[in-house]
Amino acid sequence: MNEVVEVSGMGEVEVRPQQACLTLLLTTRKQTLEQCRTSLEKRRPYVYQTLYQNQAVKEDLLVSEEEVRVEDNGGLIELVVRVTARLPAHAARPVTNTLVEKLSDTLTLENLVFGYSHASLSEARVVAGRRAALEARQRAEGMAEAVGGKLGPCLALREDSCSHTDMTGHNWVMGMPEELHTHATNVVRCNVKATFSLLSYGVPKTKRI
Repeated sequence: MNEVVEVSGMGEVEVRPQQACLTLLLTTRKQTLEQCRTSLEKRRPYVYQTLYQNQAVKEDLLVSEEEVRVEDNGGLIELVVRVTARLPAHAARPVTNTLVEKLSDTLTLENLVFGYSHASLSEARVVAGRRAALEARQRAEGMAEAVGGKLGPCLALREDSCSHTDMTGHNWVMGMPEELHTHATNVVRCNVKATFSLLSYGVPKTKRI
């Protein structure tokens, strides 16, 4: 019977989102509907241009139908236009800050969502698994050295579990603007168990960590 060392290992990888989808609200209040539309039409070109300059996908730009609301106070008419755009994740924060700062009187950020691709999560799982296997081997080498032995080849390696902080996987991860830095990063964590042969003298025994 050969001596063996049974160990566990854990590896982590942070995955940054690749895409972002933001929804902006353009709002104005005037005496008439025509005045509202004229006011917003002056601002739309700047909004679209800024989005395109930050790599927004033109084909994915969505502009919802106008929502007209009549306020009781003063009889003002409020016109709201919703603009939704998809762009690279790294550009989401800068473009949002620019638009909100420039058009603070008429533009607000309704929501901002980040997304991950299947490929990025699959690749992260592979890397996390490799890191977990490396940690397992390092722990096994430490055990072998502690008993004056020499670590042999890996006899068995299996994935015990693999999880990530966003349990919906590739779906959109949503959060309020002030929470984006907390929730945008996805952590893939992999746990493995490994068995190595232990080349040493003495009575065969199994050591665990």
